[in-house]
Amino acid sequence: MGRARRSDGDITRESILEAAGELIAEKGFAQTTNKEVAKKANVDLAAINYHFGGRDGLYLAVLTLAHHHYLDGDQLAQLAASDLPAEDKLGVFLETFLAKLSNPDDWHGRVFARELLSPSVQLGDFINSEGAGKIQSVRRIVAQAAGLAEDDPRLLPCMLSVVAPCMMLMVAGNRIPGPVQEIVAMQTQALTAHFKLFSLAGLKAIRGENSSESPQKS
Repeated sequence: MGRARRSDGDITRESILEAAGELIAEKGFAQTTNKEVAKKANVDLAAINYHFGGRDGLYLAVLTLAHHHYLDGDQLAQLAASDLPAEDKLGVFLETFLAKLSNPDDWHGRVFARELLSPSVQLGDFINSEGAGKIQSVRRIVAQAAGLAEDDPRLLPCMLSVVAPCMMLMVAGNRIPGPVQEIVAMQTQALTAHFKLFSLAGLKAIRGENSSESPQKS
């Protein structure tokens, strides 16, 4: 009996999250009411408070699920700590992210597009909780690929340079006409190969900036 109740609870929670994600992607968080979410999810309004503690908790859970859709924190940490060559780690990271762009109609990217363009207070909560571990894993992966220490001041701009093109494609989706659509339509492997090659060339250039003063082995 207890196991069945937990299963029903999980299903209800997932239904609420999917309904909220789709509505927020379409209308934005400020314009989406709990009543609309409950109706779309076919649940009682009180279920939102029960599972998420209210409107803010629901939105934080939506942001967390949206980001998890692209990057699983546990898998990212395992990749960063793995024995793969550093360049291969970077490639796996990029491919994992870019593969999810094959369906630009997913609500996950549209929710984050809205959030990045008009940040809410929940974004800070997300970064401090779910996002912190992922940022650290990406820092480690990029540091290894660049041959830089994780506390090197050059690393943060490197992380931005690697991740920003992926984020741009996630935000753009199929909503921006023109050349971007040709890039979104590319095969994942081809796009990953390009981004990996481009990123590694940039990281190599950064690593070699002070090579005359502090030579490093590649």
